[in-house]
Amino acid sequence: MKNSKYTFPLLVIFAVFILCAVSYILFIYKTDYLKIFVVYYKPAPIIKTEIFEPLQGGRKIVNTPSRRGTFTQDEITWLKDNMIGDDTGDNISELNRNFAEITALYWIWKNTSSPYVGMFHYRRFLSINANAHYPMVNFPSMRFRTLGLKHLESFSKEFLHDLELEKKYILPWFATHDILVSEPIKLNAYEQYQKEHVISDLNKALDIIKQKYPEMHAFALQTLNSQNGFYPTNMFITRRDVLNRYASWLFSILLPLYDEIKEKVNARDTEQKLAFAYLSERLFTVYLRYEQQTHGLRIKEFPFALASNFFTPPADMPYIILKTPEWEDVFIAQSENRICSFNNKFKNCAKFKIAPNGRLKAVWDNGGTSFFKHNADNTFELEK
Repeated sequence: MKNSKYTFPLLVIFAVFILCAVSYILFIYKTDYLKIFVVYYKPAPIIKTEIFEPLQGGRKIVNTPSRRGTFTQDEITWLKDNMIGDDTGDNISELNRNFAEITALYWIWKNTSSPYVGMFHYRRFLSINANAHYPMVNFPSMRFRTLGLKHLESFSKEFLHDLELEKKYILPWFATHDILVSEPIKLNAYEQYQKEHVISDLNKALDIIKQKYPEMHAFALQTLNSQNGFYPTNMFITRRDVLNRYASWLFSILLPLYDEIKEKVNARDTEQKLAFAYLSERLFTVYLRYEQQTHGLRIKEFPFALASNFFTPPADMPYIILKTPEWEDVFIAQSENRICSFNNKFKNCAKFKIAPNGRLKAVWDNGGTSFFKHNADNTFELEK
């Protein structure tokens, strides 16, 4: 019995340990320990669960024309009644026609406090489950899963479960990683920006980095001019401290740049007015990779999943792979026997017909007809 005097203190310590462990588990799983904001700019079916919170971007200027035109009063009322907005507290909601979802990012940064936080779009999500049953579309520079519109037309949690977008699947990733993001689009990000947008905007952003963060400037140039591409969509799930550091850095660049070029930007067409959203994708990439190299930031990349009527494939033929001596491309099957591709700029859409023996006939929109033979690997190869 000589050890009996230690029994009670040990029991107390053990009980306290169990109590703390239970309290921690309850804190994680019963509170807003993880909150992912789903950004909307127009009415669409609500994605709302224990961890998903719909958030309207640009609520302060909802009466002004967006990329889809002007909203009706009924649409404006519906958005207000069904989700929170980015126009409360410290916000930049009025900049939404230039910043898109980045006004929501600013609001999340300044007005929320969940230890783990994320941002998705109302029709774009991370596909965490490598074995999800939704079809994967593979392009030379990127891949993504196609969800179709079924879950948006009548929202259910089935697709979230299949993509493993639930707390029990997400939180364990942070034992080994600091941030979860979309897989990069693999191309030269600087050249792509020059081709698709106004390159002087990106050059001015790089000038601000050189001025404010000179240690990052050479790395930023190298990153943007490599073939490693950039992280698209501005989607992520991360720890609060990672978000805070990134957002502080990002807006120290974007807001001064906006003050400098806003008059020129606002004179552009609707798409190019969104310059700061496009810039943020490239800056997001620069920041994450710099932190990865210098401070060991642990990044986990996942394909993204897209819900769109364009990418709703027929069940028996979700997409068609066509091969020629010059290119190989994935064509998405659409209604009225049409196939379209984003990659092949010369013959991007065609009417098609499957002939006997699996032979495919394509009548291209820009003229000409091609015939493809069916291969054993379920691709179609141009006939000579």
